[in-house]
Amino acid sequence: MWLKDFVPILILLLALPSHQTVGEETADEGAGEPPANARPEVIPPDQFKPDQLPVADLHVAQPDNRLLSPWLNKDNGVTVTPIYYGELFTNAHGGIATNGSTQYEGLLDLSLDFDFEKMDLAIPGRAALLFQNTHGRGLDQFVGATQLISSIDSYDNITQISELWWELDFFDEAVTFRIGRQDISTEFITMETAGDFINSAFGLSPSAGLPSFPAPSPALIMMTDLSDSITFKAGLWDAYRSNERGIFSQNGSVLYIAEFEYRYTTARNGLPGKFSAGVTYETPGEVPAGAIPRSFGYYLQIEQMLYREADSTDDNPQGLSVFAQHYPTETNGNSPFPEIPQDGLAGFAYTGLLRGRDEDVIGAGIGWVELNQGGTDEELMVEVFYKAQINDNLSIQPDLQYINTPSGLYPSALAAGIRFQLDL
Repeated sequence: MWLKDFVPILILLLALPSHQTVGEETADEGAGEPPANARPEVIPPDQFKPDQLPVADLHVAQPDNRLLSPWLNKDNGVTVTPIYYGELFTNAHGGIATNGSTQYEGLLDLSLDFDFEKMDLAIPGRAALLFQNTHGRGLDQFVGATQLISSIDSYDNITQISELWWELDFFDEAVTFRIGRQDISTEFITMETAGDFINSAFGLSPSAGLPSFPAPSPALIMMTDLSDSITFKAGLWDAYRSNERGIFSQNGSVLYIAEFEYRYTTARNGLPGKFSAGVTYETPGEVPAGAIPRSFGYYLQIEQMLYREADSTDDNPQGLSVFAQHYPTETNGNSPFPEIPQDGLAGFAYTGLLRGRDEDVIGAGIGWVELNQGGTDEELMVEVFYKAQINDNLSIQPDLQYINTPSGLYPSALAAGIRFQLDL
């Protein structure tokens, strides 16, 4: 979506008159992070209780040591968070081709959060904007995998405002509504324990056809905490949004989604865990490639910490966590897009395994998809990585991935690479 399509919307949000503040909101860093009232992600050390820590909440509040924080993080109601990802990958064996397959790809995320109360504006709630630019080339054309090698692979390079939404609280912050262009994987179908993996399947692959990176779409979502341990979320999205100009897709298809999230601790040793269950329903529509069929799906996710090191601290929890996901779908009719009837994910991540490297993360995982496009009609992916935290701003992550029969059609491939992340 072009920048000038969003400028009038942003002006409208900032100029909208209001005589009453509906609720208070604390601006989180990053446009893609959930609101604090809807799903507590960060627990200040003075309020920390071991039996209340969700499995994925492995990072509590720390001082902001980003390079540009003295200029960009003033307590004035506007928070700017620039992050740059760069990676160099090669297809070492198999797939479609190996010649010329060593490629560099980069992603710039520039997020802005607006806390209207801190800005002394007569507008309730908060707003967020995420600008993204990708450049370079991924391995999609060399490997041919359905589960893309990299989570920053946007197929074609993009320069766009990916997210632009407004968030309001009601009933003393008991219910939160968010409206605007959003990435569905920010709040739904996501596992934070798997967040350091590079393969797109551990986030939400563009092959899934859902309104996520690189093409989020307009949506309305609602989030509420039913209790201290249960959160309910629901939303509707403009389905199959493309990167073409315009706010809505005009294809007539709408995606509905609902998710329950249950956070708990084990009775024996108080280790945190999280279980999520969700359902999706998509209405029929029309695109140039053909008719979009009606489809229904459900997903189950679990994250569990298995071991916490004795010297683990509140501001740097260390230990072993595991995760798993299953997402089957059923389509009523022929789809013009590659069909993925079901998929599965599982893996582990260990923070602070090596002595003196308490913030480093090592992980291994496996992803499987059933396909409906010939060949073996399935694809199996295995990934291993080590993410080294060099300092407060820079991490470096060697990565190795094996893909058995990419898209069910090509010889098994071996991809190797390295990613760096620079938190500005």
